[in-house]
Amino acid sequence: MTVGVRPAPHRLRPVAVFGAVTAFAMIGLQQALYGPAIPQLRTEHGITAAGAATALSVHFAGAIIGVLAMPLARRFGMADGRFMSWSLVGVAVGCVAFPLAPVWPLALVAAFVAGVGFGGIDGGVNQVFTEVYAESGHGMLNLLHGCFGVGAVAGPIAIGLLPGYGWSFVGCALLAVLAGPALRTASGARPAPVPNRPARRAIGQRRWLAPLGGAVSLGFLLFFMLHVGLETGAAGWETTHLIATGLSESTAATATSGFWLAFTASRFAVVPLCRHFSARTIVIACTGLTVLAAAATLLDGLAPIAYALLGVAVGPLFPTGLAWLAQHRPALTPTVVALSMVGGIALPPAIGLAVGVFGPAAIGWAMITLAVAGLGTVIGLARVRRTGLPVAAPAVEADTAQV
Repeated sequence: MTVGVRPAPHRLRPVAVFGAVTAFAMIGLQQALYGPAIPQLRTEHGITAAGAATALSVHFAGAIIGVLAMPLARRFGMADGRFMSWSLVGVAVGCVAFPLAPVWPLALVAAFVAGVGFGGIDGGVNQVFTEVYAESGHGMLNLLHGCFGVGAVAGPIAIGLLPGYGWSFVGCALLAVLAGPALRTASGARPAPVPNRPARRAIGQRRWLAPLGGAVSLGFLLFFMLHVGLETGAAGWETTHLIATGLSESTAATATSGFWLAFTASRFAVVPLCRHFSARTIVIACTGLTVLAAAATLLDGLAPIAYALLGVAVGPLFPTGLAWLAQHRPALTPTVVALSMVGGIALPPAIGLAVGVFGPAAIGWAMITLAVAGLGTVIGLARVRRTGLPVAAPAVEADTAQV
């Protein structure tokens, strides 16, 4: 029986890698600008804080569409680099139009357009990297997502230093223009046709394995939703939690920036480890560490350190998890990226509801619940692999060469 697989592509050229990391730093910067810009947006447009915060929700709504557009573009034969270049155009147009919008509804339209481009880059670059660096390339994915973290750290700094929030969004547009020509050269793998029809026995065997395949796919989807919910929940509610422990607002805010610095640093720090440990091993170890760090947030004296440790543990999970996913369900990457955004939107407000009922003490317990649920999901996925149960063969051959 002949099985169709994706042929292993050539490694990405350095110019394509430059375009990818620049684009990821840009979308990290873009996402981090909306929150710090809220005070200026309220003054300029005469809206409430909740109204200003809708810009980020609209941004993510557009991002989900952008992520899911990648498989559709491939189906119509559009080259990967061309799709991502047009996504960068969307980011540039939206980021320039957002601060120039004369009324708030038009600003939201601009945020939506920028969000669609954001999603196209997020889904497209992740798809290409998981295909080109399917197995031993989880170091490349951590490097890529580390650049996203650099942009996220730079966003609030840019808002504070520049005279108006509009200049920061214009900076995003300039980075998008810079990354466009380089990213146009990037391309992942394309599916190869299946030349021979499988035998009757093979068809029956595949049907018998279908429930297992569905369980593995659902397991990965659940893991990424829980992980992103933990990441955004910790970042969004850490300040509130630390103030409740007795810290001042400025100290709590500084500790929150420490979470993002630890989050970003851990992605770069894990890159050399990827040469010696598999993606599955790193994901299991980091997920176990999230449980310990989340539990330590319940101790008031250790809470700031615990949140920094949580940032260290959470940082490598998304990129390394994508590399693990690519070994078994590479076609699931766009769906995973899209649903992870849903987790990031839905779970932090759910924590807010718990805080409204039980007070700030609920934040630590919410972190523990998400961390334990994530660890249980990862152990289940690892057990399927360890017991030798068949999972889908990798759709990409390993490309061990690193750029």
